[in-house]
Amino acid sequence: MPETQPHQTNFQFGPHFTGHGQCRFTLWSPARKRMTLELKQSGEIRAHKMDRDEDGFFSVTVDGVAHGDDYRFRLNSTTFRPDPAARFYASDVHRWCKVIDQDQYRWQQTDWQGTSKEDLVIYELHVGTFTQQGTFLSAIERLNELVELGVTGIELLPVAQCPGRWNWGYDGVGLFSVANNYGTPDHLKQLVDACHERGLAIILDVVYNHLGPEGNYLSEYGPYFTDRHHTPWGAAWNFDDVDNRFVRAFIIENARMWIEQYRFDGLRLDAVHFMFDDSPKPIQIEIAETFDLLRISEQRHLHMIGETNVQNAELVKSTSPHRTGFDIIWADAIMHTLLNIAQPGLDLCHRDHSKKTDPGLALEQGHLYENFPYQRHDTGQRADLHSFVIGLQNHDTVGNHPLGKRVHQLGTPAFQRAAAALYLLYPAVPMLFMGEEFACDHPFLFFVEFGDPRVRESVARGRASEFPEMHKTKGVSPLAPQTFFQSKIGKKNDGCAVTWRWYKKIIAIRKRFRRLGLLTSENLQVEFNADNGYFRLIYTYENQRLSVHVKLAEDDAQDHRIAIDSTGEVLLASHAVVETIGNNQTVVLFDSGRSEPTT
Repeated sequence: MPETQPHQTNFQFGPHFTGHGQCRFTLWSPARKRMTLELKQSGEIRAHKMDRDEDGFFSVTVDGVAHGDDYRFRLNSTTFRPDPAARFYASDVHRWCKVIDQDQYRWQQTDWQGTSKEDLVIYELHVGTFTQQGTFLSAIERLNELVELGVTGIELLPVAQCPGRWNWGYDGVGLFSVANNYGTPDHLKQLVDACHERGLAIILDVVYNHLGPEGNYLSEYGPYFTDRHHTPWGAAWNFDDVDNRFVRAFIIENARMWIEQYRFDGLRLDAVHFMFDDSPKPIQIEIAETFDLLRISEQRHLHMIGETNVQNAELVKSTSPHRTGFDIIWADAIMHTLLNIAQPGLDLCHRDHSKKTDPGLALEQGHLYENFPYQRHDTGQRADLHSFVIGLQNHDTVGNHPLGKRVHQLGTPAFQRAAAALYLLYPAVPMLFMGEEFACDHPFLFFVEFGDPRVRESVARGRASEFPEMHKTKGVSPLAPQTFFQSKIGKKNDGCAVTWRWYKKIIAIRKRFRRLGLLTSENLQVEFNADNGYFRLIYTYENQRLSVHVKLAEDDAQDHRIAIDSTGEVLLASHAVVETIGNNQTVVLFDSGRSEPTT
């Protein structure tokens, strides 16, 4: 196996202004002997021969380059390609890129310190469907709404350049570029600035396990991918084959860019179990080490979040100062077990969560450790609950349903509110999916747009085969324009006001008991009755106690009353109850079956 060499921080990819009106263009392309930069200046295309070094890096420094100038690379007399490290695309993913001066934006919130992991309440959103306009700037207009709800951070689905006018973001081919459908790099910086002004952290979803199928020209430049490993999307990134150190440097520089130049508060790495790497130091750990250095240089809270279906405790950061890794791991077992109560037999992830005991076990452990198909690194170790991010639904669970149904449509609005009390008052980092807080009735469907007919046919065929049982019903084409437009969440006032107030109250309770030191895994005891769907979270700390009682299973004799004995113990909880007892504490009771929360 080729040895992985230490990452060299002096690698640079793409255009960089060097001062004195000069811009240096750099491209790693060991597969080519010659390379030409073509630059549009004053409406005229000028060609610049690039110099090649022994490692396959081409570079040239050009005078008089301006922010916004168009450029591309000429591989031979007939082949023209965009820059793999372009910071912005002029139009589609096949042609010209734009030179971007990242230093021209004037940041307003220069003293932002970030948000600690313990204080995170994340709101996942897709920029294109979060507002009617679907842009970075229009998203700013809804931030106050999230602050009022109690959210402390937002997580953007990927914004890297994709083909077409709309995409979930997971078909990106321009990893360094902001999707021009949403706005410019400066528009994204304005959104980050606006979040920080309101006390909101902002985290970006990035995809380092594959590139999209259209506009992916990296293999024409060099060994960015390897046949040693295969992902569901094709060849894997070359993190452990010949010349892997330059590919690793490419990804590391991308991660640094989002933190240093866009000032994101963290990255969520998509499907890290498909970032195959048999090196002594896997690429995930190298990114984590980069984050450790960035925390020092940036002097603020930064979060590295991983989505993984592998129980690999080696990837999770510990309290030891000598151990690095992910700060937070997506854990979907609680979510899928609750969704199976809402709609028995529902399968949105190709894993069985139908056992009656699964929800209780998932609440006890945070994970269902024996329920993973990609069990490559199980050491038997278990991560702490504070290392997990959990939710009731996300872009995958809603989007993988053929009709884009949300949890209140799979079950009932009362079921959603009760289940929300469970996960929002759990020690892990909670994450809402956009529109959940007002029981949005609009679907969130899987949508893409490709120009290549072969890719379009492959997407339609693959989508139908991925969930064949579900697509026996009338599914929705991911390629139809209305699929995208139907997925916009609409206005809060068009949703359910009762649900919105319920979420706001529960989030406020979470914050209150976080501050009191009660809401921790050390203080938690889980009780559950698998037969009747009754769950209880009990927190005890010094003279304080918090009990969360939730009844999720439906029965014929549904009683919407709450019975409490003389000691304050709950005898019957038909939906959701929150009870607090302690010095100078009041007893707070909720029943989501009623029209309003009551205290």
